Amino acid sequence: MGLKPSFRIQANNSDITEAIRSRFRSMTITDVAGVTSDSLRISLSDHDRDNPIIIPPTGAELEVWIGYDDAATRMGLFVVSGIDLSGPPDSMVIKAKAAPQKQSAGGKTALQTRKTRSWDAGLTLGGLVQTIATEHNMTAAVPTDLATEVLPHYDQVGESDMNLLTRVAKTYDAIAKPAGGQLIITKRAESQTVSGDPLPAISLARKDLTDWSVSIEERESFGTIQAHWHDKDAAEEKTVTAGSGEPVKILRGQFRTAEEAQAAANAEKRKADRGNAKLSASLPGRTDIIAESRLAISGVRPGVNGDWLVTKVTHAIDSGGYRISINAETPQ
Repeated sequence: MGLKPSFRIQANNSDITEAIRSRFRSMTITDVAGVTSDSLRISLSDHDRDNPIIIPPTGAELEVWIGYDDAATRMGLFVVSGIDLSGPPDSMVIKAKAAPQKQSAGGKTALQTRKTRSWDAGLTLGGLVQTIATEHNMTAAVPTDLATEVLPHYDQVGESDMNLLTRVAKTYDAIAKPAGGQLIITKRAESQTVSGDPLPAISLARKDLTDWSVSIEERESFGTIQAHWHDKDAAEEKTVTAGSGEPVKILRGQFRTAEEAQAAANAEKRKADRGNAKLSASLPGRTDIIAESRLAISGVRPGVNGDWLVTKVTHAIDSGGYRISINAETPQ
């Protein structure tokens, strides 16, 4: 097709693409659904002993674009978390994450610092995320249906903000993750943008896939999920359920309110209903396939054809071109 893979990198708002082009070996970006922070690795040749590459400081902000020819797509903002030096041949690998491990050059602060404080009942999930995002110089991104959820009282005791958000999000079968300078809460497996718009389904035929494999395994399934909560007024434990029939799974622990218990039971039931088949595939590079997007595969064979939910995408660009590898599962 005559398309040439291209990339662009800015470090602390300064374009360094041409400065590193002669030393560039490879770059990989990993986009993962769930709580795992998206990551970036840039491998550079450090062959010129008289002019070695300056070691970038941890905390530097890297903004990356990938594409073809002059059309490149922004892949996100990453904060340098580590450097690997090796030789011979002398090389440098720059490692970065979407979540800062310490304060970044742009003022974003670590989400892993442990804190002790309380959050009063009545705060919305959107309000919680907005408060924490502001504290870390990030932007909150929460779909409206989640943002309006009213939370019970939460105690944050010796717990990081990231762990708290993960704990709260799990109650609503949602994920919490930092990405591109945003602090995102979004529903699992619903293939939506943070604004609530549906992600477009992406059609792939056999000719689009370089290779593929599918693993199908039996998994435990539950008809009913039960969760217990403590009714202070009645001074007794009560039970809420999601689903019906056998077998029954009882969630551990006791929830503070009926609403919190019901949300947890509903989330666990959605998780239990999700599929048991796993897909791995590789194909020429494209930026429209992202974690949580849906694939519609055709022309391969029964068991592979059909709808898939993307759980992980790895973008790789090097002397061999631009390609991606994807992991997916059957959706709910």
